[in-house]
Amino acid sequence: MGSAQSEPPAAEDNRDYWVNHLGATLRARRSGRFTVEELSARSGVSAGLISQIERGIGNPSFATLLRLANALEVPMADMFLGQQSHETKVLVRREERLRMELPGDGIVQEMLVPNTDRKLGVLEMTIPPGFRGEDVPHSHPGEEVVVVLSGTLRATIGGQAFVLGEGDTMSYDSSTPHWWSNENEEPAVILAISTPPSLGRVH
Repeated sequence: MGSAQSEPPAAEDNRDYWVNHLGATLRARRSGRFTVEELSARSGVSAGLISQIERGIGNPSFATLLRLANALEVPMADMFLGQQSHETKVLVRREERLRMELPGDGIVQEMLVPNTDRKLGVLEMTIPPGFRGEDVPHSHPGEEVVVVLSGTLRATIGGQAFVLGEGDTMSYDSSTPHWWSNENEEPAVILAISTPPSLGRVH
């Protein structure tokens, strides 16, 4: 799967690559299902911004993409990967991880399972300094586990805030509203595990 996907351009072209890729994927996911206006009404994202994203001239934030993915009822990963192959696969090599980058916020996600058709969702996420997730609190059926691999994460679960350092683990009922933030000067790298896999609603 990873070997079939082209590598994003490096350095200064990386942001333009993801903006254009997201625009094409959003248009493909929406076409035949919703008009721009209908998707706007479902997601709470303005029709003008949706049109900009689809034309590759927007700079979508994490909150915007999450709302669009939820409105389309697709995993957040599918917003970056387009149509997936659902072939049976049990091994994901490090270099084959499906990598997703959110240009508006600098969040990087790597999927550690072969595709989103699983009973268990596993992501390695890099959350940049200054990211605040309270604008998109979420609740959804299931359970989640968060493991901090490096850095410091602030997790708010049901209104109660916790600060997690390297090696700390948190598990919770994901039907409780929750979000994550990074209030420090260094990126936070975390492992996020959810069952069943959420539609991107892990922060």
